[in-house]
Amino acid sequence: MERSWWWKAALYGAVAVIACLYLVPTVIPQPEKRPAFFQKHFTKRIQQGLDLKGGLHLVYEVNIQKAVSGKVDRLADGIEGALKKKGADVSLTREDRDDVILTFKKPADMAKLDQEVMRDFRQLDEIARDAGKGTVHLRFDADEVAEVEDSSLRQAIETIRGRVDKFGVSEPTIIKKGTNIVVELPGLEERDFQRIKSIIGTTAQLEFKIVDDESDYVKKVAATLPKDSPITVDADNWDEKSGGKRHEGVFLRAKIRADLEKFFADLKGDMAMPSDREIGYEEMSPREDTRTAAPPEKFWRTYLIQRRAQVTGEYLANSELSWDGQTNQPEVSFTMDRNGTALMEKLTGENIGKKMAIVLDGKINSAPVIQSQIGERGRITLGGYGDPFLKQQEAKDLVAVLRSGALPAPLTKSFETQVGPTLGQDAVDKALFSMYMGAAAVVLFMLVYYRLAGLIANLAMMLNMLFMMSILAAFEASVTLPGIAGLVLTVGMAVDANIIIYERIREELRLGKSPRTAVDAGFDRAFWTVFDAHVTNFVAGIVLYSYGSGPIRGFAVTLLVGIVTNLFTSVWISRWMFDLMVGRRSSAPATLSI
Repeated sequence: MERSWWWKAALYGAVAVIACLYLVPTVIPQPEKRPAFFQKHFTKRIQQGLDLKGGLHLVYEVNIQKAVSGKVDRLADGIEGALKKKGADVSLTREDRDDVILTFKKPADMAKLDQEVMRDFRQLDEIARDAGKGTVHLRFDADEVAEVEDSSLRQAIETIRGRVDKFGVSEPTIIKKGTNIVVELPGLEERDFQRIKSIIGTTAQLEFKIVDDESDYVKKVAATLPKDSPITVDADNWDEKSGGKRHEGVFLRAKIRADLEKFFADLKGDMAMPSDREIGYEEMSPREDTRTAAPPEKFWRTYLIQRRAQVTGEYLANSELSWDGQTNQPEVSFTMDRNGTALMEKLTGENIGKKMAIVLDGKINSAPVIQSQIGERGRITLGGYGDPFLKQQEAKDLVAVLRSGALPAPLTKSFETQVGPTLGQDAVDKALFSMYMGAAAVVLFMLVYYRLAGLIANLAMMLNMLFMMSILAAFEASVTLPGIAGLVLTVGMAVDANIIIYERIREELRLGKSPRTAVDAGFDRAFWTVFDAHVTNFVAGIVLYSYGSGPIRGFAVTLLVGIVTNLFTSVWISRWMFDLMVGRRSSAPATLSI
């Protein structure tokens, strides 16, 4: 017998032993029941998919329009700052989603918007220039819009993945489907559903905006409130600590935020919202009165704030849980990076004595008065009073989402379903039963039809299943119901290649060739037929994996791994076993049982 046969025996034996070791954690899932050796070197195992273990299936729609609008805002801030550095007295307004209007107080300053300035803002195209009015019309480039849309989806997927990983969900499926993001989270307990949905859906868009306390706009619109309106008017009076300047204003309040939003949305004509301002909303939660059992009524109040934010959460360097020394309530402390620190110092230094609204996901978290210039550090209070444990958990979750980064645009949940593990287990039992029955039928057929050669095919099939399962375990793949269907299919595929080879060997034997020569010719001449069939199936599996989602991907993964291991066992290991039977030795049989 050739020396290479022994090398092959050692190699295939080592691969089989390693495969068995990788499957031990899957067969014995309890770590305490496995030897210490396995706990150190072999810990990965096959995971159960969403339909087997239960969990959440969520579909989110990304607000692409908001992402594009935010990009245009940042470009507008940059070009406005560049012009002011050159001494231009310019104001900026937005039109629609993509347009920016620059208005120069002195039309002669329009010349300062030259190629040198525009070189740093190539995403904006100049549409029109009116020297008489001193205005320049800029528009966001259409190609850049498409780039922002694509990058927003990709960034949203990575941000969601980072948040889910921090939550500890094993084998999540997070994929893009059109402008939607599909999220599948297996193995979650029902008590975790609301928390994980809150973490995923939190946009974590942090903005700092100056409150316009000098405007009489809110007073004017408050005078138009009907008597039967659910909205009321309250005084908003306060004194600056430094200088003692008196601020006298009003704010609108209501139990339901939607009532306030509808009121401002319906204002038209002279009462319409100025283009550079917007209304911010803060939920107020008064402290409980120990003298009464009735809980305090929460309400929403309004602030008139600047539409554009000069500082955003994109400049955050770190965030952590901390505690307020006066109220003993949990809060979130944050640190800005170098650029954020400079912008915050500029914003607060120019607006000392004014209120600054801290806006998180479109909701004002607090609006403290700027007493002095603020730089690198700040804090976010959670507002109100309540269960300390729940407040602490809320603060931890906020820290997690701030650290993972803000979503590029808000998410809207368009579909949600919960999959229970009980239904999955019933389906698993039936699927496994069908796999066992199919395997038994294939084994019996091969033994009856091909006799001793059929035994070799059956051994190759069992090794194929062993290798395939160990590879799935090594990559901690999730097995779904379609994945089990892929296993059933692999049982049939495992002997298909052997049948092609065996029929070729039979043809060689009918031509009067010896068993050894017939085996060599059968494997050599059938190889490319077998290889082409596997490549065709492999391409189909790649397409399923690339464009499918969830269960379809589970089937594709099982199929792809099964094709690779099947080619290995049916061509190389089967031939090695035939070499053992007909081998390079004088006692080789004169006939072949096939």
